[in-house]
Amino acid sequence: MIGRRVETIDELARPGDTGGFEDNIFFVPPNAPERDDHPIRSGWLHRVCQPPHTFRECDDGSVEIRASIKTFDGHNVTGWHGFLDEGHVWRTT
Repeated sequence: MIGRRVETIDELARPGDTGGFEDNIFFVPPNAPERDDHPIRSGWLHRVCQPPHTFRECDDGSVEIRASIKTFDGHNVTGWHGFLDEGHVWRTT
């Protein structure tokens, strides 16, 4: 899936959206459903930190995140595991 990078946390709205703020990247995972309500209210907003992850600003304005990203809820129903690559590309492991 190809996502997009947004400027503010309030713009995070669609699956694959990312926004970088200091040493934190907030994101809506690519498996999140399209919804009318905001991902913060619907429980789909996630965050990775640097460290333990590492971020790289790419020439095209995207961000690459390493190591792998893993999300889950209490029942692992909404889990996702993979990488965010250059070009806003979400890739599963």
